[in-house]
Amino acid sequence: MNDLFNENEFRGVDLNVLLIFLALMRERSVTRAAARMFLGPSAVSMALRRLRELFDDPLLVRAKGGMEPTPRALELYPVVEAAIGRLHQVLFTPAQFDPSKLEKTFRFAAPDDLELALVPLILAHLRRASPKVRLVVRPSDYRHALDSLDRDDCDLALTAMPDQLESWHCHRVLHQESFLTLYDRTQLGLRGDLSLDDYVAHPHLLLSPLGHLHSPIDEQLRELGRSRTVLVSVAHFPLMPFLLRTTPSVVNMPATAARIYAKEFDLELSKAPIQVPTFDVALLWHVRKNADPAVQWFAGLVAQLVAQLRQ
Repeated sequence: MNDLFNENEFRGVDLNVLLIFLALMRERSVTRAAARMFLGPSAVSMALRRLRELFDDPLLVRAKGGMEPTPRALELYPVVEAAIGRLHQVLFTPAQFDPSKLEKTFRFAAPDDLELALVPLILAHLRRASPKVRLVVRPSDYRHALDSLDRDDCDLALTAMPDQLESWHCHRVLHQESFLTLYDRTQLGLRGDLSLDDYVAHPHLLLSPLGHLHSPIDEQLRELGRSRTVLVSVAHFPLMPFLLRTTPSVVNMPATAARIYAKEFDLELSKAPIQVPTFDVALLWHVRKNADPAVQWFAGLVAQLVAQLRQ
C-alpha cells in the first residue's frame, strides 16, 4: 500500500483549528464564529493565530463590518471544506450495506434439532442474495454458547436462552418453544395423541449430550406414580427419526423440530400426556458484532427463516 502522507507531519498540527477556520470563513467574525462553535472569542482568536502560523499567512484581516479573507484563505477554503466534508461523511454517515457484494464467512452456531431444515434454507437464500458468502456451521449448546461468543468462535448463535447473560452478550428472543412427542405409527400401531399409559408403555429415546439416562420428565412421572424406560441416550437429535423408524419407541422433542421431522420422515406427532416445560429460543451475539452490518443482516435473515420454519 502506497503512503499518501507521513503521519509524523501532523504531530504538531491540531486539526480542530481547521474547523475554526471554516467557521471564520463563513461568519467573517471572531465573535460570530465563536458562537457557532460554542467557544469563547479568546479561544477562536488563539486558533486564528495558530492558523496564521500554520499557513504563514494572515488569512483573515480586519475590514469594515467584519473580516476579509486573504487570497490564500480563499484558495484554502474549498480544499479544507472538501476534506472536512469527506471526513464527516466517513465518521457520521452509515455505510450502505449491499448483501449482493458481501464477501464474508459467517460462523453460525446452530442447534442440531433445527439445522437439518434451517441450514439448507440459509444456503439457498445466500446463494441468491449473497453468492460470495460462505458459511461455517458449528454446534450450538445453550450451556456453552456464551463462551463460544466470548472466544469469537462464532458470529451468531441460535439456542435456548441461557439463564444469565453478561452485559456484553446481546440477544433477540425469537419465540417460545414447547415439546411434542414423536413416534412411528407403524412401529407402535398407534395414531394421534398418546395416552399416559401408551406414553410409559413404550421405551423412550433421550437426547443428552452428557450421556444421562434420566431427565426432569422422570421426576414428573414419579410424582404421578409412573415411570418410563429410557432405551437409549444420544447426543444428537438428527439420529432420532432413524431410531424411531426401526425401534418401537417415543421421543420428546422441541415442537418446531418435531413438526419438521414428522413431515420429513412420515412420523406421528402427539401432545405429551404430562406437563412439559417451555423455553425461549434466542439469537445471541457478542456486543463487538453490534457495529457489523453484515452480522446484523445475517441475524435478521436467520430470524426470518426460523419464523418461516414455524409456519
